[in-house]
Amino acid sequence: MTTEGAVFFVKAAPAAAPVAGHLLRERTANQALPAGIPAPRLLWAADVADWHLLLFEHAPGREADLAPGSPHVPAVVDAVAAISAPCPWPDAPSITGKVTALLRQAEALMAESPAEHARYGPLVKALDLNELDGTALLHADLHAGNLLVDGDRCQVVDWSMACQGAPWVDMVFLVPRLIDAGHTPAEAEDVAAWVPAWTSAPRDAVTTLAATRALFAARMAEVGPAPLQAKRLRTAAACRAWVEYRTS
Repeated sequence: MTTEGAVFFVKAAPAAAPVAGHLLRERTANQALPAGIPAPRLLWAADVADWHLLLFEHAPGREADLAPGSPHVPAVVDAVAAISAPCPWPDAPSITGKVTALLRQAEALMAESPAEHARYGPLVKALDLNELDGTALLHADLHAGNLLVDGDRCQVVDWSMACQGAPWVDMVFLVPRLIDAGHTPAEAEDVAAWVPAWTSAPRDAVTTLAATRALFAARMAEVGPAPLQAKRLRTAAACRAWVEYRTS
């Protein structure tokens, strides 16, 4: 939205829409974000005529380029490191809720595919949700479209899945995006190592979460518009490549 002398970003949804819950979570999360978190500030929010309305600062920049050698990658890493802070929202849901939903879809795919079960069943079964729990702020949906880079600064947008958990979990979700952008699994892990929280990541927990996400993405690729299906298949392929690297 552009007004005289200023530009803002507006998000809105009907209160009865399926996405309304995401918008309400984004509102609550953004209201709690401290100044040190690199994200556009929420300036105003209201419920009007059965609509949820959010007004944000405009975030300059463009979608992050996550390819090897991109000057955006250091800015992205700095932003991810900055958000790996204690969660300022005491009642934030746990990341285990999201991962439980991933598990359900992974198990459904394995029930239909003996080959998937043979390859990934032991890894998925070994996933320990307790290792993912914690009190760090998590964005839980890091991808290039939610990382806006302007010069050497990256801002993280769309906090509609914000939650709390172990501080390294966001990097587990970002590594496959780096692989999809052209990094080898080893190179992607080298990038992840720039984030201090990565040093506390239990090896088995990372591997089992990556395996679960691979099956979740493959399952979700069975539905939706063709471009979204293709994107989910790429995510699944990147996760599979990462799991192969970690278990070889």
